[in-house]
Amino acid sequence: MTAATGKGDARRTAIVRAAREICLEKGFSKITVSDIAARVCMTRSLFYHYFPDKDAVADAVLDDVVGEILSRLEAWNEAREVGNIDKALDDMVHLIRALIANEGPFSARMIHEGNAELYIRFIDRIADRIADLLERTVVRDFEQRHGLPIENVHETFFTLIVGLISLIRSHPNITDATLKSLIAQTLHLTDYIHRA
Repeated sequence: MTAATGKGDARRTAIVRAAREICLEKGFSKITVSDIAARVCMTRSLFYHYFPDKDAVADAVLDDVVGEILSRLEAWNEAREVGNIDKALDDMVHLIRALIANEGPFSARMIHEGNAELYIRFIDRIADRIADLLERTVVRDFEQRHGLPIENVHETFFTLIVGLISLIRSHPNITDATLKSLIAQTLHLTDYIHRA
């Protein structure tokens, strides 16, 4: 990597971070390219060297947020106890709640500031990437031990994740036990979980 490329990557990262910070402050619809450029001490023309427009920065911000969430999920996968389905379901409930709590201000700003389209892209992207990761890890391990009780694996996980996020946002007081039961029912795992 050349020094110029390293400096370029650092500037691109700074632009993404600045856009994310400003989004939290005033919502993405109100951000201008000038706001972002000023936050990272660069000219608008230099900004356009890294991004063609504000929408491209929005996509990069979404990728940044999704990347952080996936890093946490990958760390969970590395540490999980293979074969302990009951614990994995408990962990999934906690991870999804944490996703909503940790990204709540970011997501709420997108919704309340007229950025519903951006929020939907965020939810779609995170659900797609989580479904991908689970399919490559947890589902593969389960299939090797027990066979696979569901078809259309990616689509099932995508639908489940989007539905759980929406359910928790709409009904924040829903119990963890109910969420766990919904996941187990959807994935045909009820025989693998402990009953209280």
